[in-house]
Amino acid sequence: MAYLLVDDLPALIEPGSTAAASRLLSNSGKLGLHLEDLSYIIPTHVHVDHGGGVGYLSRNLPKAKVVLHPRGAVHMTDTSRLVQGTRLIYGEDFEEAFGPILPVPEERIHVARDGEVIPLGKRELRIIFSPGHAPHHISILDSLTQGLFCGEALGVTTDSAPDVALPDALPPFDPELYLQSIEKLEKLSPKLLFYSHFGVRSNADNLIKQVKASSIFYSEVVRRSVELGEDDQRIHARLSEYVKRLSPEAELLGVLGYVDYFKNRR
Repeated sequence: MAYLLVDDLPALIEPGSTAAASRLLSNSGKLGLHLEDLSYIIPTHVHVDHGGGVGYLSRNLPKAKVVLHPRGAVHMTDTSRLVQGTRLIYGEDFEEAFGPILPVPEERIHVARDGEVIPLGKRELRIIFSPGHAPHHISILDSLTQGLFCGEALGVTTDSAPDVALPDALPPFDPELYLQSIEKLEKLSPKLLFYSHFGVRSNADNLIKQVKASSIFYSEVVRRSVELGEDDQRIHARLSEYVKRLSPEAELLGVLGYVDYFKNRR
């Protein structure tokens, strides 16, 4: 889900894949939006469904700077490793669904600093490094709404279970950094959470507490299961039972990142 902040210096947050960005550009005129005036394009991270379209947009919106975590900037100037990783997750034909991942010229990239403030006019955007889900993940605090564009640093909610926030972890994933990022973002006391999937939530405090508790629980369960030599099916069963206790409508999301971490990375 893309968010357009209309201000003296307009910004587009979470542009999505090239396929999504292409649809956004082609339909923007019908909505009365003038994306050619964009000053900033800011993905929370460069996974294909969040920032895979920034290269495409940079070619079509020449005024806009692409704001990236330093590690994300490396992946977007040379996309070879990012493309390789995307193929491992989504398959060789990922471009059919997401479109190609195009590089961003180095001179079009603004390499962000942790805590940096970007003034837009009526509002300021504060960049907060929040690794764990991805090493190049950032979150963005909007001074006007006190809302936090949290990507997947605070888990994922769904339309079927809007009051449940659960971790979504695909390799490479670091649950220890993930928990540290949750605690870091919790201290900001945001009033709104602008999720990248399934929209905006106003019960920010409860959702942050929930994803924090769930992340701790996931880590403990997976760590113990790996030590006992239990297979992935048993791990999924244990975590699914926990998720269903939170809400019958909630579904277990990606947990392979936890399994990979405790099997291989420690």
